[in-house]
Amino acid sequence: MKVLYPKNFSKSRNQIILDYCKWKKVLHIWACDAPFTLESLNWEVWPLLYKEIDKVCSYQLWIDIDKESINLLNSMKDFKNSEIKYFDMNKLEDLNFKPDVIIFWEVIEHLMNLEIALTNLKKVMNENTLLIISTPNAFYIQNFVHAFFGFEYMHEDHKVLFSYWYLKNLLKFNWLKVEKGYFTYLDLTKKWWKKQNRRTKLFYFIGKIIPYYSSTLLFICKKEKK
Repeated sequence: MKVLYPKNFSKSRNQIILDYCKWKKVLHIWACDAPFTLESLNWEVWPLLYKEIDKVCSYQLWIDIDKESINLLNSMKDFKNSEIKYFDMNKLEDLNFKPDVIIFWEVIEHLMNLEIALTNLKKVMNENTLLIISTPNAFYIQNFVHAFFGFEYMHEDHKVLFSYWYLKNLLKFNWLKVEKGYFTYLDLTKKWWKKQNRRTKLFYFIGKIIPYYSSTLLFICKKEKK
C-alpha cells in the first residue's frame, strides 16, 4: 500500500511540545535520560526543554528509576513548577497524578516490549489526555549517506528505529489515534552546534529543505475507545 507523507514540518521539536504544555499538568516519562544524564546536561539539550516547560505549565512531574540521576537533578533546584520522583512506568496505574499531557520523547526506541509500554501509558490517560511521542527518524538523510559507504552510526541502547508510517501503524494497533504528526529536529544548543563538523551541518540543512529526511518524528496522540 502506497502512503504519502504529510507536509507537517517544524524546525523546533521543543516549540511544538511547549505549545501543547501551556497551563497544563505535564507528566515526563524517563526524565533523567539515564544512563546518559551527565552527557545530556553537558550539551544542555533536554534541560533546555524542561526549563521552558517549567515556565509555561501549571505543574510538571518527572519520573525515572535511576536514583543517582534523580538526586543529581534534585540538587540543581532550577525549577519552580516541577518535581522529579523515583517511579517505575510499569506501575503507572498506581501513580496518584492525572496529567493533561504525557511527554514520551526519545524513549520508545529504547524499549523491548512496546505493547506493554503503550498499555501502561494508557492507564493514566483519559479521552482528553495528550500523549506526545518523539523518536529518531529511520529515513534521516545521514542514515542513507552512511549506508552508501557501508556503515552506520548507532546508539548503543536503541532497540528499534521507526519510519513515519510504521510508528503511526504501531500506535493504531495499540488504540492510540495520531491527532497530528511532524517531521522535525531536536533543538540544538550553541554548545552542540559549535562541536559539529561540516558534514553534520550539511545533513541538518538538507533535512530542513526536504522535511522527510529530517532527524526526528513527533506525534500527538489520544486514547481511542475499543
